[in-house]
Amino acid sequence: MAISQSLYSGITGLSANSDGMAVIANNIANANGKGFKRDRAEFSDILSGDLATGTISSQIGRGARLTGVRTMHSQGGLAVTDNLTDLAIQGSGFFMISHPRSKAVDVAALPNARLESTINKAHESAGNFFTRAGAFLIDKDGYLADASGGRVQGYLTNEYGVMSTRVQDIHLDTNSIPPAATTHLLMGINLDSRSRITEEPFDVNKPELTSNYNSNITIFDSQGAAHQMTTFFKRIADNEGITWEWHATVDGSEVTDAGDNKTKEIGRGVLKFDPKGLLLENKVDFSEVNFGGGVQQGQVVDFDFGRSLNEGGNGVGASTSIAAKSNTNFHNQNGYESGNIKTLRIEVDGTIRGIFTNGLTRPLGAVVLATFENQDGLLKAGHNQFFSTIESGPPKIGMPQTGARGSIYASSLEESNVDLAAEFVNMIMTQRGFQANSRSITTTDTMYEEVINLKR
Repeated sequence: MAISQSLYSGITGLSANSDGMAVIANNIANANGKGFKRDRAEFSDILSGDLATGTISSQIGRGARLTGVRTMHSQGGLAVTDNLTDLAIQGSGFFMISHPRSKAVDVAALPNARLESTINKAHESAGNFFTRAGAFLIDKDGYLADASGGRVQGYLTNEYGVMSTRVQDIHLDTNSIPPAATTHLLMGINLDSRSRITEEPFDVNKPELTSNYNSNITIFDSQGAAHQMTTFFKRIADNEGITWEWHATVDGSEVTDAGDNKTKEIGRGVLKFDPKGLLLENKVDFSEVNFGGGVQQGQVVDFDFGRSLNEGGNGVGASTSIAAKSNTNFHNQNGYESGNIKTLRIEVDGTIRGIFTNGLTRPLGAVVLATFENQDGLLKAGHNQFFSTIESGPPKIGMPQTGARGSIYASSLEESNVDLAAEFVNMIMTQRGFQANSRSITTTDTMYEEVINLKR
């Protein structure tokens, strides 16, 4: 083989190490880039033909080449920030970004030199991108987006808070929640079975004197106005068990049909308990209220004291009547006033919840994550983003913490996975490799000089 072949082998070594240094320099340049994934240069040798020498076959290489640059998708560290919409992924998966600003390009009107690059950019911007960099914000239109305007993809909820299964741009509706009237009231109480029984019937005009116990709760009308409701309980005679009457009342000035009464009864019923004090039956005689102020009339409230034995209950979580001081253990109702969004909360499963001024917490949507069968097949698209290829396979999209997908942490960003110490070691090795290859070239040049000096 000609002596000049060693020159070309040295040149391939210089070229390969130059490419390797470019990869290292790019890693170092992006060491502080959020969500950046470092690259690794992979080399292979170039093999020439065999040189047959008798029964022994010798192979002489022709140098080295850069086989490929592989992106290392290892986990980066998580840094805490003070921005709620900064999101970091712990585990597998990528955020999915869509660029809605892509428009059809009139290629006929473009110079030929710009034709191919413009078509490629238009094609990429029309598709979905995938990233681990979660520095997001809420843009002027209410979309969760990145700094370049790409919108984060996920699921949205309907007006009933039910999560959709269609992947779309995450739009956070920050409008106020309209009010809702109280239609269901749940109370868990204990009524003292030692309470005395009186013959005087309940009198709405002097309820405290004709009852044994009372409990207060706020209910709401159709306009979201709050009204104080007091429920009075009176022990009545019953030879078969323990029986109580209950009478729900409101201020007479707040309703349209109270007449001259200061207090208006809006509901009445009977609670029956077995000898052990467990709720046996809840009988509602009537329940209807007509608040004033132009609100909806005939508002019906479902009074619920827990699941009775007749309804298949076992006494757990239901009202009781045992020998203990009367007390309201818990109560809640489903009405509320109108409210504006106060803050957001993003949970580890990607659910975005809105916390409103009226105390409600509602899901507004969810961020999805995408995984791939072969994430090494993804191609970089700049801005710490990737796009899928045939080699990567299609994205498998779903909620975080499902399948192999990781978790999402709000107010956090993933750091790059560049190890500067390792990069500097690789830099030294690459530098020495470059120097060694340059020496093989100068040495070959000296050999040429010796050949030339044969003829004097």
